[in-house]
Amino acid sequence: SEVLYPMSCTGEHEGTYRYAIELPVTSRGLYFYHFRIDTDDDKQVRIGSDDDLSALYGKGGDWQLTVYEPSDGPDWIEGGIVYQILPDRFNIGGERHKTKPYAVYRDDWGGLPEYRPTPEGKTLNIDFFGGNLKGITKKLAYLKSLGVTCLYLNPIFEAHSNHKYDTGNYRRVDPDFGTADDLKELIVKAGKKGIRILLDGVFSHTGDDSIYFNRYGTYDSVGAYQSENSVYRPWYTFGKTADDYKCWWNILILPEVNENDPTYSEYICGEDGILRYWTRMGLGGWRLDVADELPDAFLDRAAAAVRKVCPDAMMLGEVWEDASNKVAYGETRCYCTGDTLDSVMNYPVREAILNFVMGKTSASTFVRLIHHQEEVYPAQFRYALMNLVGSHDRCRALNILAGRECQELSKADQQHVHLNVEEYELAVRRYKLCIDLLCALPGCATVYYGDEVG
Repeated sequence: SEVLYPMSCTGEHEGTYRYAIELPVTSRGLYFYHFRIDTDDDKQVRIGSDDDLSALYGKGGDWQLTVYEPSDGPDWIEGGIVYQILPDRFNIGGERHKTKPYAVYRDDWGGLPEYRPTPEGKTLNIDFFGGNLKGITKKLAYLKSLGVTCLYLNPIFEAHSNHKYDTGNYRRVDPDFGTADDLKELIVKAGKKGIRILLDGVFSHTGDDSIYFNRYGTYDSVGAYQSENSVYRPWYTFGKTADDYKCWWNILILPEVNENDPTYSEYICGEDGILRYWTRMGLGGWRLDVADELPDAFLDRAAAAVRKVCPDAMMLGEVWEDASNKVAYGETRCYCTGDTLDSVMNYPVREAILNFVMGKTSASTFVRLIHHQEEVYPAQFRYALMNLVGSHDRCRALNILAGRECQELSKADQQHVHLNVEEYELAVRRYKLCIDLLCALPGCATVYYGDEVG
């Protein structure tokens, strides 16, 4: 609700009067303000922000004040270089592990993944090319030569698919990728080169083919799908039948979990929970998948659990919009008050860079976004931003920069689209401009694996 505070005249100089007020702020969060002038003729004049970003960020016409708790945070990340890897397609190290009876194990390293749905309409994502943790360890010298200080790995836990966002068992590294010992070796050897490891924490949903849900009876457990008496049943939301369950974005292989369930929260965040279990191995921290879909209480507990083990661990959130003022499911949330996330993936700056380099927006529009983040993000948060151009959730950078995103095409048609020589050379020149900007901005320049080769 709006509260009016009278301001005091602090002086006059050549007919100009100065007014000021000091207000103590005792709690973290977002505050919005404007000025109201009551004139002698009983009129009111409102002075607020006329920023053209106000429609996108904030309460149009008000200035935003972000009140946060200063913290030391993971200062090792500031100004670093992040390198993101989807493990199955990065590098093969040693003998390949082939542990899935249903999988299609590919030997054509540069081949096209199978994307076409089955006659039943299912996209299986079950072809595997053999990248693994030992393969990443073998490439550490190369990554060090790029200046990399942080590796962000897409999910590595056991899962049915090749992308691993359908977790099957949080307590086990996917056997195709290796073992917990292989992860420990990677962490130790990377640490010796000044590189820390972020794991992808996918806690808003599990896989339907998991030890927890066990829809297909793959696991030696009583899954939530199998019995109302399952210890995992309270994690999920069912209708009248087992086949009627709430799933993430209506994707059936991703049953959604209730993060507020005490047993689930304890399983992930408790003393012997998943976050502490892996963080104790020497992790640099976590990237939290769809952080804006996780309840505040769960985020708070997750951050506290990780920092209990490693005070300077990084808690990086996937938030696509302004993380200081994000409206998620009808609720305004601020992720930079110093008590949960250390920073976020900087998708707004990605859009701004690409639009500027492609000539779609002016330099002043780009600059205004940078200043906006300076105004609403605490310095400790802003200098830890993961500034990116490419990612697993977006088209490859060179396709975008050549003007060939092809999002209007079907996947069947997309595979036939190739850049000609002129398009490729133009895209490379533009990509280098993007990297120049990423390296000049506060935060961490990020490279999605392979972009530096292209």
